[in-house]
Amino acid sequence: MRRGPACAVVVCLALAGCGGDSKPATTPPVKASGTAPPEPTPPALAYAGRAREALQGGAIGVADFTYRVAIAPSAMNVNREQRLSKLRWSGWGSARAAGRGEVRTLICEPTCAQGTYEDARAEIVLSAPKRCDERRFYTRSTMTYADPDTGKTRAPATYLRTPPC
Repeated sequence: MRRGPACAVVVCLALAGCGGDSKPATTPPVKASGTAPPEPTPPALAYAGRAREALQGGAIGVADFTYRVAIAPSAMNVNREQRLSKLRWSGWGSARAAGRGEVRTLICEPTCAQGTYEDARAEIVLSAPKRCDERRFYTRSTMTYADPDTGKTRAPATYLRTPPC
């Protein structure tokens, strides 16, 4: 049995770094300063139509997932995969506003880049208006829709971007 070639292969693999160092990579320790890291600065709000003027006049607005501010919008983005359109509102300006329309959902299978869209009827309810300086915004939202494949009611997470006060 010839051990020379086998030993040469093992030595080459060791020199090439195969198997590597068994020590885990470490990062330098972070010193506690007693303060939290600063919050990231949110993007600037984009006002649709005459929303800025309406807010100054006392209307309640909504800032959607993409920081677009509107008053009773006909469309809005509620999360990364869903967009509402053809919205018709009831109760806008009160403590609770309900909108009915269509939701387009990106189905991320096998990936979001290769996904497809599904459309369904949806309802969104906005609530908990909050004063921010001299403006008021809805701060909570819930959405429901019937899954086109199963008929089951879905209630995905929805996000409003209330401006910092």
